[in-house]
Amino acid sequence: MADRQIYFEDVEVGLALPPLRKTPSNTLLFLYSAITWNPQRIHFDKDFTVSEGYKDIVVHGPLRGAFLSQLLTRWIGDEGVLKKMSYANRDIAYVNEPLVCKGTVTRKVIAAGQGAVDCEIWVENEQGAKRTLGNATVLLPRKNSETANESSPLS
Repeated sequence: MADRQIYFEDVEVGLALPPLRKTPSNTLLFLYSAITWNPQRIHFDKDFTVSEGYKDIVVHGPLRGAFLSQLLTRWIGDEGVLKKMSYANRDIAYVNEPLVCKGTVTRKVIAAGQGAVDCEIWVENEQGAKRTLGNATVLLPRKNSETANESSPLS
């Protein structure tokens, strides 16, 4: 939940989203495996994972997508809508590795009275190496509802 509601008029292209820090623990990865019915041992069995050539237990790709979704939904507040999101995992993330979810506003447009905002989003490690890359579109409420019928790009 956001501390305060953000509005379309508050956003400018280039704005950085407030970062979201996550450190996936053994317990989180085990529970995520259970809830998603994912029996792949690389997500909870260290000895097996090392025998497969990894340095430690591997964070699930979809869990990183969930982190990005949380980044966006916390930012847009209760009145915002996460319209669409896509992401691709580009490198491995490991258990207990501090991760930071970040994003930047890349475009804003008013269409059918709604304020749509496009964002570039990603998950990076402490060294700044991007592990997961993505894009999203969110709908933000507008402060002035009298201009709800206009339609124009603002980027």
